[in-house]
Amino acid sequence: MVLKSISDSSDPFSGIDLHYTLRADRNNKFREEKLSRIARSCQYILDIGRGSRRDQEKFAHSDYFVLSMDPNDSPDLTADLCNMETVHEEESMDAVLCIAVLEHVYDPFAAVRQIHRVLKPGGKFFGYVPFLYPYHPKKGAYRDYFRYTEQGVAYLLKDFDDTEIASVRGNVTTIINLLPGSFSKLQRFFAPLDRFFSNRQVSGFNFYAVKRMS
Repeated sequence: MVLKSISDSSDPFSGIDLHYTLRADRNNKFREEKLSRIARSCQYILDIGRGSRRDQEKFAHSDYFVLSMDPNDSPDLTADLCNMETVHEEESMDAVLCIAVLEHVYDPFAAVRQIHRVLKPGGKFFGYVPFLYPYHPKKGAYRDYFRYTEQGVAYLLKDFDDTEIASVRGNVTTIINLLPGSFSKLQRFFAPLDRFFSNRQVSGFNFYAVKRMS
């Protein structure tokens, strides 16, 4: 469901206008739609952190590569996302996936610049970042640095076009998801209440954007 198309010039200090479409995606259809589109239309796909592992069969007919610093991801390439000039040529990828990674990256702006660099013009960028979500570093593998608002995602993607941002969970189920242990399993009982709220105080955001043609 499209909530609204947003054009935000309210921050005179940044000099950046934010342009994006905000969606409410309580059923996770946005992720399915965008990953399926990438699988159909893209040959060279870079998955940073193997975040698409549950959807990986979609890319069986693509040239699919994994970049990660975590050996448990069975990476094809081991490199620092913020500084990967030596492992990936400019404009070599049709799509980049970066799902639940940017909260663990020490310099997300450098990371997104690198993603932009390796994408071909018209290349597709799909990812997920958390907003209201538990602290979750992995000892010996990665830290947990950041959380992202809707506007923060839009700013990260300011050099892309056709940006779409989709909420994950709603206001009520996000609160329940933050509860410890088995309480989080109650989400499905309260999910119908999410539609009465803003869908902006949420667990996180999936996003999709396209590299400009010129």
